[in-house]
Amino acid sequence: MILWLTYWYPDEANPVRGNFIRAQWRAAKEAGVDAELLFVDIALGPKLLDVQWGRGSEGEHILQVRSRMWKSLYHTPIWAANLLSKKWTKKTGLPTPEAIHAQVVFPAGLLAEQLGRRWNVPYYITEHWSKAGRWTRHKLFGKRVRTAYHDASAILPVSEHLKAELQQALPSIGASRFTVVPNAVDLGRFPHVEKASQPKASRVTLLGVASLIPANALIKRVDLVLEALVELKRRHPEVAWVYRHVGDGGRMARLQDYAKGLGLADQVEWVGALDATALHAEYAAADVFVQPSKTETFGIVVLEALHTGLPVVASDIPAFEQWLSPERGVRVALDPKEIAQGVLTVWEQGLRVAPMDMEAKKYAPTEVGAQLKEMYARLVRASPGR
Repeated sequence: MILWLTYWYPDEANPVRGNFIRAQWRAAKEAGVDAELLFVDIALGPKLLDVQWGRGSEGEHILQVRSRMWKSLYHTPIWAANLLSKKWTKKTGLPTPEAIHAQVVFPAGLLAEQLGRRWNVPYYITEHWSKAGRWTRHKLFGKRVRTAYHDASAILPVSEHLKAELQQALPSIGASRFTVVPNAVDLGRFPHVEKASQPKASRVTLLGVASLIPANALIKRVDLVLEALVELKRRHPEVAWVYRHVGDGGRMARLQDYAKGLGLADQVEWVGALDATALHAEYAAADVFVQPSKTETFGIVVLEALHTGLPVVASDIPAFEQWLSPERGVRVALDPKEIAQGVLTVWEQGLRVAPMDMEAKKYAPTEVGAQLKEMYARLVRASPGR
């Protein structure tokens, strides 16, 4: 049995947190991997310490910790390692795992390193985190992060650019220990939609998809799209420009107020969170997808939009280099005037995106699950114990 460890996972309060981790876990399970997932859910609570064990709707194990000292517990996974090494079998009825698969180096990778030593089993780290490379140099936690990577039997970035960043940050680790295992994306839920090219259309719908949690304020720059919309109105007032945003969170009210202050109350529509079917309808109805991200490790929504046939204007960061050719959209600087110019480039061309069958196969859950299954078999054989 492979034990997946994660501090990021969807729940009722945070329905999109770590949904890419859930998708990978589902893919592994559907491929026949004997995998159990433990979600270490640490958050603020009224007591000094309240620990509960539970099960989620899909069979995931949940170690729920509520504490006034939650930040200290979150940042010191040795506490969770001590608890799990003593209580895992008693609380779950499961044996010690053959291997541990941590999702994100901090803090799950640090927890895996601690448990790996206690249980004498190998561990692997899948890296989804855009800050991972920088955290190898963190003043407080950098040494522990580097140790977690160094002792891992495999490091599994979800993209080539993240692999290159980690290899540069960790030069003492051989290249053979890095393997890209992409996020599992069921692009079958976002089929291609044929639409006629309409250069310089009189009505243009821009679409954005991003969680609006406060922690994303400096990463998912929806504010720049609003400022770009002002620029588009100034340069082409004869066009009906509309921006629709899919996603919910604590930043929405502030962004709504900002849009009103910019005079955009009638041009911006806040849709909220949507399921895959409704989201596909948004992709199909829009004219341009706009993704102004400061950093991304993968960028699933860009891939979904492109697969639907929607051209993309996105920030010029490594995550989008492999997908955004001139036939599919434009990469621009993270600046409202540059975003506006990117939109105008697509608008003037009436750009439509051709089907992306090869990408659909590469990221299909069946392919990702099979890759994980083969990797587990190889790694467990190579390192049956520590």
